[in-house]
Amino acid sequence: MKILITGGTGFLGRRLVHLLKADAEYELFGLARSASAASNLEAMGVQPVHANLTDIDSLRAALSGMELDVVFHLAAEIASQRSRKRLREVNVLGTQNLFEVLKDTPSLHKFIFVSTVVTGEAHGEILEESKPLQVDTEYGRSKQESEKMLLAAFSASGFPVLISRPGHIYGNGGWVKGIAVQIRQGRARIPGTGENLWDVAHVDDVASSLLILMKKGVPGEIYHVADDCSVTMRDFFDELSRILGVRPVGQMPRFIANWLIGKDTINSVVRSARTSNKKLKALGWQPAYPDFKTGLAEAFSTKK
Repeated sequence: MKILITGGTGFLGRRLVHLLKADAEYELFGLARSASAASNLEAMGVQPVHANLTDIDSLRAALSGMELDVVFHLAAEIASQRSRKRLREVNVLGTQNLFEVLKDTPSLHKFIFVSTVVTGEAHGEILEESKPLQVDTEYGRSKQESEKMLLAAFSASGFPVLISRPGHIYGNGGWVKGIAVQIRQGRARIPGTGENLWDVAHVDDVASSLLILMKKGVPGEIYHVADDCSVTMRDFFDELSRILGVRPVGQMPRFIANWLIGKDTINSVVRSARTSNKKLKALGWQPAYPDFKTGLAEAFSTKK
């Protein structure tokens, strides 16, 4: 089985590659836009495919004739990206380009698009796949626009897309690793009160959910990914501080955080939401880390 991964060298991509490599049946390919990315993929045991999502001609040249069975589209600019232009180039145009190149691939039976449930304020509501999301950020808009395009293609021609919508993905890497450094240095601050609810998922659980979608997911469907327990932003930071052995993080007025970090980024972290994982669990998925405490304990274990 031939599998293409975009974003394979990223925080989530590396975990996904690790799981996929456990099965010798899978032949893994990874999109690489630079020589360093190609070198990293090779070191991971993944065959690099030299192309850039924002350059459709390079995609056509690289992917032409590849009889792909599954695509995991993880590559994206994240919520901290302050350039609207860059968000649209990568998250919207890049997804459109990949779809255009692969839409007529006869062998393709799963195109798994990693979107997000973190798009805007939900006022603590439980987010389910059947309900529309409130969208307040450019990052959220970019993901929603790509979702709508792909789902329209499914409706029109049966393009085999599945949508994965994780909550805040955490672990010893990505944004949490950077925050941990700031906490140790006494520089981290919580914007606002920190009483907003977070829907979180350990990176390893998000990776395992993608394997479940590859094996059991239904094209045309959306699946939310979160652990079993919502947590306030304050409790998440307090637990991380406790594990790191430092005092709890202080607060910062939201308007100052908007100015220093960016309004969209702050909107993403101060929104309040819970997320249902019932639909994903119905496929047989279970989080190895059902709550943030067990997940953070694993991520920052002193044995690592």
